[in-house]
Amino acid sequence: MILRILILLSFTNIIFSNVSFIDRIAIIVDEGIIMESELNEALENTIKNFKESGERLPPQEFLFSRVTERLIMDEILLQKGKKFGIRISDQELTETLVRYAEEDGLTLQELKKKIESENNSFKDYRESLKKEMIIRRVQSGLVRPKIIVSDQELMNYIDSAEGQNLISIEYKINQILIKNDDDEENLNKASEIIKEINNGLTFSEATKKYSSLFNNGDNGNLNWRTKSQIPTLFTNHLSKMKKLKVYGPIKSGAGLHILQLEDIRGETIQIESQTLVQHILIAESEIRSEKQAKDLINQLHRRQSEGEELDILARVFSDDPGSKLDGGRLDWAPIGVYDKTFEKIMTETKIDEVSKPFKSAFGWHFLKVLDRREKNISDERMKDKAFSILFQRKYREQLQNTLEEIRSEAFVDIKISS
Repeated sequence: MILRILILLSFTNIIFSNVSFIDRIAIIVDEGIIMESELNEALENTIKNFKESGERLPPQEFLFSRVTERLIMDEILLQKGKKFGIRISDQELTETLVRYAEEDGLTLQELKKKIESENNSFKDYRESLKKEMIIRRVQSGLVRPKIIVSDQELMNYIDSAEGQNLISIEYKINQILIKNDDDEENLNKASEIIKEINNGLTFSEATKKYSSLFNNGDNGNLNWRTKSQIPTLFTNHLSKMKKLKVYGPIKSGAGLHILQLEDIRGETIQIESQTLVQHILIAESEIRSEKQAKDLINQLHRRQSEGEELDILARVFSDDPGSKLDGGRLDWAPIGVYDKTFEKIMTETKIDEVSKPFKSAFGWHFLKVLDRREKNISDERMKDKAFSILFQRKYREQLQNTLEEIRSEAFVDIKISS
């Protein structure tokens, strides 16, 4: 990360006060200029970086063209950043510096010493990073609105061989195959087998007892496979199958299949604990003091405990516009969504129990936990990763097109040659 920013220094508008020659304009870019000292410094640092990396220097004309084009493009984007009113605060810049330092296993002070030990100015480093942040924000603002990833593109990518390899979800499926020419008899037998399994017969025992595929390879079971390696007949049902639950029967040319999703694994697999909550919020305001808010929430809590419906009290009194009309009901949510105090009370409260009144950052509440569940959000994680891959791919393509477009529209006058 440090090296990347140091390289960037060679492309920024650094003006040295101790130059021994009369500086002159090298390039005019729309309403801005690039001085000869900046261009020379960028060229010198680029040559230095080539030598340090052991790479062969390109021809002089090519090197000059590449450096000048980078300086021109940066100047165009920085002018757009100024026009758009983009600002990077000192706090944001410092936080970014701290993060970069941590990525290299350093403190901010250690990063400063490292940069200065390499005869580079930490002030220039900060300025270069600030300009890079502005440039990236301008690029994002110009490009992101042009990118659309449709649901169909997502599903096509997830189902593709590339998608399956990158997302790396694997399924372990067991099956029982019932072979018989009589469809009605097959259905009756499948219903009996499923009933036995639900009553305690293990799937492996049922396989041994009933499956036509028992003693055939892996008894017909599909050991760890990606979606693209699973028969299409089964993949169409994967989203409906739950771990260790019986699914089926599914009819094929071979007979009837009873399935069990034994396990699922992969980096996008995630089971999330979620809670369903109902609450009332009484907020402080210009016309309601903290004491008045506290008195009102205590009064409502007492009325609820005496038998009044929480739904009705929430609709009449709650100051939460998002849940008020739904009787105070919030959506299913994991830890990390609500205010910390709210989540602490929510976690400590049992199902169907009403908490005591408490204060959060938003005001005074009491809540009722309606239910809890473990939800498999692997599909959402998988879609998020697929979206990220497709978005970044489109972003790179669109960024190049956008940069070429704004470069062609800019007025550029190069005053000196290589």
